[in-house]
Amino acid sequence: MYCKNCGTELPDGTKFCTCCGHDQTIESGPVQYASASFGEKPASYLALSIIVTILCCVPLGIVGIVYASKVDASWNARNYDAAKEYSRKARNWSIAGLVISVLWWVVYAVLIFLGVAWAAWWDNGGLFSI
Repeated sequence: MYCKNCGTELPDGTKFCTCCGHDQTIESGPVQYASASFGEKPASYLALSIIVTILCCVPLGIVGIVYASKVDASWNARNYDAAKEYSRKARNWSIAGLVISVLWWVVYAVLIFLGVAWAAWWDNGGLFSI
């Protein structure tokens, strides 16, 4: 059985939708969904979000995982516009995590290089060499 309002799959005999709260005992007209053109199911970017979380940037990866987990649920509830939006947000948060991680490691490498260069300069006498 599916909700007559939002299309969420429900157990048989359910009186109210667990997703939208619509009364299932009321007969309604044709179901109106969020979008008439749904096309292909958008990518969830769950794997990318998990990789970002494990290897790079935990906070942004977790946000990506949260949005990625909503893609399939929204698509199955026939809320196609929301599924596409969650997919876009999951992708953007994951890419942001990757970019910030790469920038962090570049800055780290530059600082290490500058520290080694300064130490070598200091060991060679620095300002006080004659």
